[in-house]
Amino acid sequence: MKICFVIPTYNDEISLKELVKNINKELKNFILHFIIVDDCSEDDYLSISNFQKIDLIKLKKNQGSQNAISKGLQYVKVRKNDNSIIFASRGKRLEIFTFKFFYFFYKLIFRISTGKKINFGNFSCIPKKFLGEVTKISFLNLHFAAGIIKSNLSYSDIKCDKGPRYAGESKMSFKNLFIHGFKAFSIFLKEIAIRSLIFICFVNIILLLILDFIIIFKLNLLLLLFAMPLLIYLYRLQKLKK
Repeated sequence: MKICFVIPTYNDEISLKELVKNINKELKNFILHFIIVDDCSEDDYLSISNFQKIDLIKLKKNQGSQNAISKGLQYVKVRKNDNSIIFASRGKRLEIFTFKFFYFFYKLIFRISTGKKINFGNFSCIPKKFLGEVTKISFLNLHFAAGIIKSNLSYSDIKCDKGPRYAGESKMSFKNLFIHGFKAFSIFLKEIAIRSLIFICFVNIILLLILDFIIIFKLNLLLLLFAMPLLIYLYRLQKLKK
């Protein structure tokens, strides 16, 4: 059996070497093919040469992990058929309490506003028969996981605990992590708008029974002033896919 790994990386040579070494160790009875997408790093990944099969894709400018994944999937065309895309869902995490707290509310708000569940990231196994369709997803380079959720492709998840990093620290800043999260919401902008309108109409009907119309009008105006900048921001993020 042949397994292909698409791995985006940015200035993380030590961790990448450790990852590839451990994969080879754990899956020594399989034919392994590594697609390393170098997101314009300063590190020299050409030194990784003592493994079964490695193709190095060097991006000319830094495009972010989601674009790197998209480029890697477009490059690779060899995988065994299966029935669905398998994601590694997030089990036990090692981050600080503050991160876990905000991540919990991120998942909760995403579920309420979109009607979809998101509890996984980039780590996944994609069967060959889905690969062509995956690379055609218009939102793939915006947010990989949310793009799969948005599509009609079959997917499932297996719970995996997150271990410590092999080396160094994550290159993802809090600002970029914040933007990355909002990109997932932007993919479901239409669903968010529809669900929000339904909720507002329902609440207004109830308020009309207990409050004056002028007060309700002012409350709706305040809500609109708050929501419009957010919706415009999500719309602009969605257009980044182009």
